[in-house]
Amino acid sequence: MRLKESLELGGQHLLGWLDPDRDYLPTGSWAITHDLGRWWDAMLRLEDATGFVIPGDMEGASLRNLHWLTDNPDGLMFVPPGLDWHPIMFEFHSLREGILTFAALAKFRGSKWAEQAGHKYIQTLWDGLAADFSWEVNRFDYAKYFDEVEHRDFGHTPFKANQFQLSVSHGRCIEALVWYYRWTEDSLALELADRLARFHLGHATSADGKIPHYLYDEDSKAGDGQSHLYTLCGLLQFGLLTHQREYIDAVVQTYAVGFPQIVRECGWVAHDLGLSRYSDEIGNPSANTESTGAAARLALWMAMHAGRADCYDDVERLVRARLFPGQTTEADRCSNPDVVISDKAIGGWGANDYPHAGKGFNPSGTAEVVHTLSAIYQNITSRDQAGLFVNMHFDYEGPEARIEVRREDAASVTIFPQVEDALFVRIPGWAKSVQLFVDGDVVETVMIGAYAQVPRLGSGPGRKVELRYDLPER
Repeated sequence: MRLKESLELGGQHLLGWLDPDRDYLPTGSWAITHDLGRWWDAMLRLEDATGFVIPGDMEGASLRNLHWLTDNPDGLMFVPPGLDWHPIMFEFHSLREGILTFAALAKFRGSKWAEQAGHKYIQTLWDGLAADFSWEVNRFDYAKYFDEVEHRDFGHTPFKANQFQLSVSHGRCIEALVWYYRWTEDSLALELADRLARFHLGHATSADGKIPHYLYDEDSKAGDGQSHLYTLCGLLQFGLLTHQREYIDAVVQTYAVGFPQIVRECGWVAHDLGLSRYSDEIGNPSANTESTGAAARLALWMAMHAGRADCYDDVERLVRARLFPGQTTEADRCSNPDVVISDKAIGGWGANDYPHAGKGFNPSGTAEVVHTLSAIYQNITSRDQAGLFVNMHFDYEGPEARIEVRREDAASVTIFPQVEDALFVRIPGWAKSVQLFVDGDVVETVMIGAYAQVPRLGSGPGRKVELRYDLPER
């Protein structure tokens, strides 16, 4: 599976979730609010990464639906009261998705309405956040539709029974607020990110790098691993944005110690963090591929921004061992002729019925993985004053280089440079028997850190650099 092919198949899957009988709302999953926010974020990032075309009628309907779902005194994405086909839900698990939506519309569509609506959205969150970082629920106009706090869902379980579930509501928002600030320069977004980051630095990380016991212990009701990974991504991005090393160091330490507690080497990540609430068909903790997507994104930011080029190995492994195999494709129909696989499933990611099989699919799962794979695709190569860097070994075509990856008896990565720069090609940390060829001739492999250095080449037809190495034993 090629990365771009996988990405665009995921995009087609997300288009297929839009229901023409409901003005192209993403119906049929957990919540239209959650899934519409995910849809906007993923589709606009995918368009930016690959040029994927979003049909105009679907985009127009989705914009109408966004206006409709936020047309309330709070300005948040809430299900309007009175629908006979969708329950109202006072849940704060989807706050992140709304912020990401307005950020993406401001960035990729230049929408001034999105900037204004996003500011109102963030102001509502600021006003509703109590000093102890719980939510002052009665400050939200939407609360009037609910009689009891117990009926208000702040994640996946009632808020009053779950004092540690804060990553599931606002920890996961930090990352979205950083993107919103980068793309709008709205100072309120940065101020709320600062407020949340200071809390979650102590709440979600520890000095020894372990996941804090009150989040990870079996008797805790902390929520889900995916939201914890989002929180870590947010802390890292906030530290990078504001040049505060304490946030970066905390995530680096957590990545070394706590990350392997929840992310297995193969990419398996349980949905639940703490108390097990969901299990697969044979009784194992249920895993979902969107959590693997969040893990791969954290690994990508670690590699790009925390001086950890070795984390590119983690990105590639998580994609090849879990995300590519976890996507439902036409090949699944061919290999499972006795299993009914619907057209709607093709291209999707979601939970697994078994540890590494029984593929599920849902719009939020697919959108999360598309978000991550778009970021990976856009950073396969990078360019700075030193030259052109090939960071990851996936097929790619861009203005600076074309890359072809083959795997037969050995791995072959062929690079056709389109710029006259020095070239640096990352060598996987596990690779042995590495050979480097320039225009068909073997050259000495000179290592600069994790990268093999190739002297400056003139661009033009036929110029190519090939890296060959043995495949890993497992």
